[in-house]
Order: sequence, then structure tokens, then C-alpha cells
Amino acid sequence: MKLIKAIAIAAATLVLAAALAPQTQESQSMKLLELKSAQLAYALSEADYLRYVELKKEGLASEADYKQRETAYLQAKVKFQQALINFMGSEARISVASAVKYQDRSGKKFVRVGLRYTSKELKELANLKINAEDIFPLDFMKEIKDVYVSLLSEGKIISDPYERLVPALPIESGREATFQLLKDVESLDVRVSYSGKDETTSVFLQKGVSANMVTVNSAQFSQEADLESTATYDLSLEKFSGEANVFKLEAVNLPPQITSEFSDPATSARLSQIKFSEGVTSLKLQLKLFLPKNPDERVVLDKPLEFFALALDNEQTEKLRALETAGAATGIDAAAIDGLKAGYVKLELIPRGVPKVEVQAVNLYHEIKVGDTIGMDVTIRNTGTRRLNNVRVFCDLPLNWRVEIAPDLIGTLEQNKDEVVRIKFLPPDGVSVGDYEPKIRTDALADNRRVESEDKIVRIHITSRANVLGIGALVLLLVGLLVGIVVFGIKLTRR
Repeated sequence: MKLIKAIAIAAATLVLAAALAPQTQESQSMKLLELKSAQLAYALSEADYLRYVELKKEGLASEADYKQRETAYLQAKVKFQQALINFMGSEARISVASAVKYQDRSGKKFVRVGLRYTSKELKELANLKINAEDIFPLDFMKEIKDVYVSLLSEGKIISDPYERLVPALPIESGREATFQLLKDVESLDVRVSYSGKDETTSVFLQKGVSANMVTVNSAQFSQEADLESTATYDLSLEKFSGEANVFKLEAVNLPPQITSEFSDPATSARLSQIKFSEGVTSLKLQLKLFLPKNPDERVVLDKPLEFFALALDNEQTEKLRALETAGAATGIDAAAIDGLKAGYVKLELIPRGVPKVEVQAVNLYHEIKVGDTIGMDVTIRNTGTRRLNNVRVFCDLPLNWRVEIAPDLIGTLEQNKDEVVRIKFLPPDGVSVGDYEPKIRTDALADNRRVESEDKIVRIHITSRANVLGIGALVLLLVGLLVGIVVFGIKLTRR
């Protein structure tokens, strides 16, 4: 019995769910039928009422019959109005017809939102030839005023202005609202507020016709890099328009001493071309520059070097080759690059010299007696590619040792220049016999950055001083002993 009851309840639930599913659509259809029925009843009652108006004028209808027809006409008019209000109760809606993202020549990104106001109810009234303007004006339905639009991503407004007002939106027509993006995104939410309603539509942004087929951007557009090192620029490429999907990558206006390569940051694969697959509109790349060991007339220390990274189709590549041939000596200026109508970004590299200090010495091992001192010459050499300032020479010493350094401060040391420094180590009185290891150290400044060199360790072996008197007495004693033995031996042989 319980099983049958449970089955009955489940069946009833399914029937109720199936009945509720099309309820809204059926309810609206029923409202439309009721409206058409009320219109027909109104038309019939109106015709009967107008006929009695004429009969009353001719004295052929009584006052009671006329009032009855008039009352019926007014009731039919009220029912027609009620049915119309009931049918129009769902109101019209504003839809997001388009959301197009584009970029101007300065690199700013914008979104142009297209809005369209449509009313299904008014269309159905027109299809059924229901005209109720005389009893219920519908002008308020033909235009919506004060429509507010804003763009959101993850619940936050990302547009400038935060909100834009569309003063009026006529029915079956569109209006556009343009925003500048404060955050670059591929998809966002369009929020539309009107007539006390808030509607949000999530959209994937379309790519609009832009001046560049592919835009190229880099957050690290200006970098400093030491000579004989690598500078890496992260590039963001976004395809906006055009039929071409394959683009060539070029770095323009770099001196021949600086080599470059484009690569995929995920796989480190070297690239010369890129392809936008179906549904892919943006890519992340890296541009790496390899700096030479020494500066020259083209690679000047601390002087900004401007160049361009481009993404070009075949036609634009041919134009670039012609520009390179014409400007082989002077390079290609920004106006010529802009005239290619290709995607590019202007980058900057500032070569910096590499400061290096090298300490050179002929001998780093010394043996002395207790009470002696050690003097040695060391050469401080600038083996880097920058001038060194305030080169200071100092030593880490064993306990109670002293040192004399002349000079201990070198004001400036140009590239590939050296300076000889005299260092004298002074052991303390009563120093123990053994091995000692003082360190020679330097520090310097180059371009307001501290430069440290490799420490040089001096190994000093100290031995005790010999006792001359003791050794002399011991030698005399040994000589005397030897003479005595000889004399004694001679006497023994004579007996």
C-alpha cells in the first residue's frame, strides 16, 4: 500500500512539473486569446451602442434600451482595457545586440556596446490587427527613457565612465554606448538598468575593425641590461580583424651587435611566425635581446636605444623590406613604421656597463721569521666596461695584526686601467709560530651601485728565529769532543 502511494505521489509530481514547464508561454497565449475575444466583444457592443444612438435621435428607441446598450458598451470597453493591460504586463526588454572591442592608435582599448529595444507584445498586437490607441494609449511602450549601462568583470566595474546614460531608446531601434576599458579582458558582463529593472548579460567580446590587424603591447617597454647579458620583453598580441591568420615577427632598428629572438614562454620554442588558430585571438610571446661584450658607436653605454617589435602579414613584410633597403644606414623612423599599418610596439633598451674589479698579485705565499714583516705589491685592475669610483682596498686580518696600505683609496679607475697598491702586513710582538691567512678585499662604486671583487687570501708561514750563540757553543763542543777522541785513540796505539 505504501509503495502504491509513493508511486502515486511521484507520478503526480512529474505531471505537475510537466504542466508548469510551459505555463508561462501558455499563459501568455491565453492572455492574447482573451484580449482578442475582448476586442471582438467590444467591437460588437460598440456597434450596437452606436446603432441605438441613431435610433434614440430618431425617437425609435426608449431611454431604458439606450442606457442598457450604453452600459454594455462601457463594460465591454473596460474589459477590453483590462485584457490589454493584463497582456502587456510582462513589458518589453532591452537586449545586448553587440559588444565590440577595438583599439585606437595610442593603444587604448574600448568597448562599443549596441543595445536594442524590442517588444514582442506590440508585434503580436500588430499581427492580430489589434488597435487600442483610442482606449489605451501605448506611447509609453514605444520608447524607454533613462537607460543606464555599465561594464563589469568579476563583479567590479572596469570601464570609464563607470556608467553611461542613454537618454531614450525607441522601439525596434538601436543605440550604442562606448566605454574605455580600465582592464583588458576577453569577456565581461553588460549591466543594463531601466524602468526599475536590472538586467545583466555575460558576453564574449567581438573584435572590431582596428587600425592594426594585430596589436602588440608590452608592459616592460623600457629596460636596462648589462653588456654580455640578456634583456627579455613580455609581449601581448591580439588579433582584431582581417582574414590573415599567419603573421611574421620582426625586430627593427636593432644594431647588428645585438641579436634577437622571439620565443614561446611556455615551451621556450624559437619563433619567426605565429598563427592564430580558430577561436584564438590573443597570444603571449617573449622577445629576447642578447647584448655584446663591449660597447661601440652603435651600442653606447647609458644611451637609450629605441627599436620596434612588429607582427606583419606578407604584404606588410614586403613593404618593410623595402624600407630597410632605403634606410639601411639611418634606420626606419616611427612615421614609416606607422605607415605600414601593422601591429607594432615601440621598445627601449638602455645598455649598462658591467663593473668588475680584479686583484692581481705575483705571489700570495710568504715565509718569515718571528719579528719580521711582509711587504707586497698588488695590482687593482678594472676589467669591466664601466668606470669605477672610490675603489677602496682593505684587509681582513688575524687577531692583533696590523696593515699599512698605500694608497687605500683610488678615486677613479677607468676601463682596462690599473693601479699598484703597496700592502705591508705587521704581525704582533710575540706572534706564535704557524700559518696565517689575511684577506685582501676591495669594494667600489659604479653607477651608484656597489661592486665587490673576489677576495684574495695571502698565506703567511712564520717560523722561529735561530739561536746563533747556542749553535756555536754546540759546534765547539762537538769539535772538542772529536779532537779528544782522536788524541785518546793515538795514545792507545803507542802503548
